[in-house]
Order: sequence, then structure tokens, then C-alpha cells
Amino acid sequence: MPDTPGSPIMSWIARARTMTAAVVATALWPPVTTRAQATARWAVCYSDQAAADELARYDLVVLDPDRHPPLASLRDRGRTVLAYLSLTQMDRTRAAFPALLEADVILHRHAVWTGAHYIDFRHPEWSRLVLDDLVPRALAAGFTGLFLDTLDDAGFLEEQDASRYAGMREAAIRLVRAIRHRFPGIVLMVNRGYALLPDIAREIDILLGESVVTTYDAARDTYVRLPEADVAWQVERLRRGPVLNPRLQVFTLDYWDPADADGVRRVYREQRSNGFVPYVSTPALDRLIDEPR
Repeated sequence: MPDTPGSPIMSWIARARTMTAAVVATALWPPVTTRAQATARWAVCYSDQAAADELARYDLVVLDPDRHPPLASLRDRGRTVLAYLSLTQMDRTRAAFPALLEADVILHRHAVWTGAHYIDFRHPEWSRLVLDDLVPRALAAGFTGLFLDTLDDAGFLEEQDASRYAGMREAAIRLVRAIRHRFPGIVLMVNRGYALLPDIAREIDILLGESVVTTYDAARDTYVRLPEADVAWQVERLRRGPVLNPRLQVFTLDYWDPADADGVRRVYREQRSNGFVPYVSTPALDRLIDEPR
């Protein structure tokens, strides 16, 4: 891909943001399967070892805000660089964890990712930290936007204990809206969060579906295709995104053994046929894995 400013992703987002409400009303927005969608390439890599030249092969990359390669050359080449930010969980190794613990914002430990703890994201101190510290620090480091993760926790926690966790869903919606209001020019990608989508679709630029058709089964130590009913359920919800916000792009992140090139190719073909922008990796997400040619 040529190293020219303005990737298909950024061009599409910028174009969509300049369109007026009148254009929306007359349905002149391009469909989700535009050329920008069809040709865009993206990746996620939570490692500081990836070289800038490798990352620059992609239009958009998601990186760890605390451990990442230098970003200047990626921005110079017009790449979109998003910082990972969980809005509902924090690992105890993060620098902000002790202060949040002291402020009584930290809830119980995650059952699977035992280093992570749930956050009471209804707490004003968490919103203050996100809006006044975490996001500005990421942007100052050179990131052009955010990858907002774990929003599904809002509904999950309310279902676990409706009384104790009442208001989690509304708090998550308010926080996404507050990020967009405070930082109107950045790119926002959200992972799943389908239950919140009617309330946040117009605040975001990219909707991501994770483990849509394939995933890694840790219990059996193998990669598996998900049941067809589960695939259809998630594909249908991803397709709702552009209905709610016609400028919304839809990305997917599936997991498959990189040694099985034919299997990886099948995932890419299937997701593109769905009208999505795919990436296939391993669950560690610690290295770039190119699409097989």
C-alpha cells in the first residue's frame, strides 16, 4: 500500500463527518460495502516490538497505549492509530490502578482474566480519569483515536445483580457520549456492545465484532468454528450498525491457527462477503499476522 497521507479509512470517516443532516435524510450515504471498506486493511498488536514499516502496511492499527512502537512515522504516512482502552475493566498492573482502588472505584476480580478487575464506571472518578487523563495522554502520545473495549460488561453486571449494579448500562452510554463530546475529531472503534448500539451508534466510527465465525477454545487448546446460529446472531447485529449510523464501518476480529493458511483465507473471504473489514490473528494479539496470499 503506498505511503501517502489519507488512508481509505480516514478518508471515508472524514467524508462522512462533513456530510449534512439533509444528506442523511435523503439516503445519499455510501453503503457499507464501499471501495474503502473492501480495500481497507487493519490489525491489532499489543506489543512494542512491531516495526513501524510492518505496521504501516495497514490502514488502521490498534496498539497498547503503554507499550507500543514510536507512532510518528505512522501518522506521517496517514495511518489511523488507535489506543486500547477498556471502559469497564482495569488490570492491576496499570499505573492508575492503586489510585482507583483508593477511590473505591475497583470492584471484584474478573473470573477468567484474573489480573483484571471490574470498574464501577458509574463513579465520577472513573469518568474524570478517562476524560482528563487517559484519553488526553493517548492523544498526546500520537494516537489518532481509541479502541473502546468490554462495553458488554454493562449489561452483564446488571444481569448479575440488578440492585447492586443498577445504572451500569446508562453510565456506559454516558461515558461514550462524553468521550465523543470532549474529543469530537478522534476515531472511535467499539468492540461489540450490541445492547448499547442504539444509543451510541452515532457517536462512533467503527463497530468491531470479535470471534464472529472462529475463535480459540482454551479448554481444548484448539481453534474452532462457532455454531452457525451464533455466527448468524452476531452477523445480524453487526449489520444493524450501518442502519443506525450509515457512516459506520464494520470490522471483524477472528482467531485461527496462522499455520493453516487455507483456513485463514476462508475466514477472510467469508467476512468480506458479509461486507466487513476482517483481521485474523491469535488470541495473544502480540504479533502482526499478515493475510495469506
